Amino acid sequence: MTALWLTVVVLIALALALVLAPLFKAHDAIGTTQQALARRVYAEQLAQLAHDQDAQALDPADRAQAVDDLQRQLLDEASRPSAPTRPEKPWMGWGVALVLSLALPAAALLLYQQVGDPRAAAALAAAPAGSHERAGQDLQQLVAALAARLQAQPADVEGWTMLARSYEVLQRYDDAVLAYRKAIELAPGQPQLLADYADALGSARKGDLGGPAQEAIDAALAVDSQHPKALALAGMAAYQRGDAALARARWQAVRELMPPDSEARRSIEANLAHLDAPPAPSRPSPAAHISGTVSIAPELRNRVAPQATVFVLARATSAGPMPVAVLRLSAKDLPARFVLDDSVAMTPERPLSRFSSVIVEVRVSASGQAASQPGDLYGVVRDVTLGQDGISLLASEQEK
Repeated sequence: MTALWLTVVVLIALALALVLAPLFKAHDAIGTTQQALARRVYAEQLAQLAHDQDAQALDPADRAQAVDDLQRQLLDEASRPSAPTRPEKPWMGWGVALVLSLALPAAALLLYQQVGDPRAAAALAAAPAGSHERAGQDLQQLVAALAARLQAQPADVEGWTMLARSYEVLQRYDDAVLAYRKAIELAPGQPQLLADYADALGSARKGDLGGPAQEAIDAALAVDSQHPKALALAGMAAYQRGDAALARARWQAVRELMPPDSEARRSIEANLAHLDAPPAPSRPSPAAHISGTVSIAPELRNRVAPQATVFVLARATSAGPMPVAVLRLSAKDLPARFVLDDSVAMTPERPLSRFSSVIVEVRVSASGQAASQPGDLYGVVRDVTLGQDGISLLASEQEK
């Protein structure tokens, strides 16, 4: 990445040199007078007369008359008062040079940020669920273009990192894991990459931070024992194993690294408060669930392969676009009864029972990915109250 920016700086310097040099030279030419211009014109026309005579296009008598006329014109110009051909304002060249020196690099940077930065894919990927119809197809094309570019330029570690994060926002966690592995191969021992890789592994395994995710967390902390994300994930991994003491130590350590009024610190404090809360009952409250039947509209049924994946999702408007609970079914089993509760929560710190009202969505995906894809079937039921039964969830719309 450093080499890229050095190249950009050199190219901008060369461009400035080419643009500014004539402005600085213009100051040296200010003293040009009308007499000097007349002498130059006289010399050029005299040379042209000699050329015409040599080419036998002009006889000697005519040439002599023409030379005589030119000499009279030159003497007439020499008798006039000397006047500069342009006002002496050297500051104008320097002023224009200063403006260009500032504007050209700034314009180049702004243009790069808009169309050259792979982060654009990640930024577009953060659109909420309600914008699927507007931007889903464009987003898929951007991410696909970035993936194709990386196949041709596989040594771009930042590109692989941006691709992985884009996949995460699209909930394509298996693809995110592969992209992070590519980035780590190119830049081993980077704690941020290792922590992000562990997070993606956990998401791909429905929140489980054991096994390879734990190994990545340990590797990140071995490089930087105070890395905030690695510490937070280590606390969650310990909590999942039932090691409350280690979870507390990890979360207390990361809390001290967070700004006092930050959202991240409040989240860590909520986790610590959860550790201090009385033990939860071994079985969730009967009201802490949502149930109903899910099916595909009859007129669309023949468009769905039996092996297509069916996702039943619960989203809370206060928790952003990420689902709080996900249930995976198969199209061949529909219609089917479903139950969403804390056992299918995306993360333990955000159980379904925390939210009083949610949006329930069904998505039939041929690709097996929960993120919106053109051709997917979907259906939504809004304002579902926790504890509500008998919901009829119908996949009756198709993504464009």
